[in-house]
This record gives sequence, structure tokens and C-alpha cells, in this order.
Amino acid sequence: MEDRRVARSRALHRAIAQKVLADPQATMAAARQRLARLATEPHADYYFAEWSRWLEASPSDVYRLLAEDDSEYAEAMRRMSPFVGLLTPGERRAIYQQFQHSGRTSDAPR
Repeated sequence: MEDRRVARSRALHRAIAQKVLADPQATMAAARQRLARLATEPHADYYFAEWSRWLEASPSDVYRLLAEDDSEYAEAMRRMSPFVGLLTPGERRAIYQQFQHSGRTSDAPR
């Protein structure tokens, strides 16, 4: 179950990473706005600082973190991603459907 969630998170972030490359200005601006909300989360100081740094990096570096890096660090960063909301409901649904097993839909987006 956990491996499926990790793989699904990577697939979602690969789609997001494509948007970062396609329109870096808009996607990074949206992520910066969401990052401000992360600053209010308890115990999120580390992620706020890390994402603040990443959002100043080049779009290709952000792409690599989101789409290609399979380290524990990258996995943790994806879990606290300020890029949430950049995919349309249809894009998210298509990715979730790729990871459904035997008709289970309990973790599909609504």
C-alpha cells in the first residue's frame, strides 16, 4: 500500500514538474503563495526553509527534485509540496485511476 502511495505521489509530481518547465513563472508564483500557508503549520519550519530555497532555484532543478529524485529527502519534500493544487481535477483523477487496484476507489480524489 505504501509503495503505491509513493509511486502515485511521484506520478503526480512528475505531472506538476512538467508544468513547472512549461510555465515556470506562474507555477513558481503559485507555489510561493501556498508556501506562505506552510509557514503557519506547526513543526513545518524545516520544510518552509527548504521550499523557500528551492523556489529560488532554476526550474530544471525543481523539475529534478519533483520528478526524478528518489531519495528520502525528495520524498519528504513531495509530501510537504507547495505545488498542491496545480493539477486540474481531471489530471489528478487520471493519475489516481492509474493506481487503482481491483476496483478499490477509497483513495481516489473526489
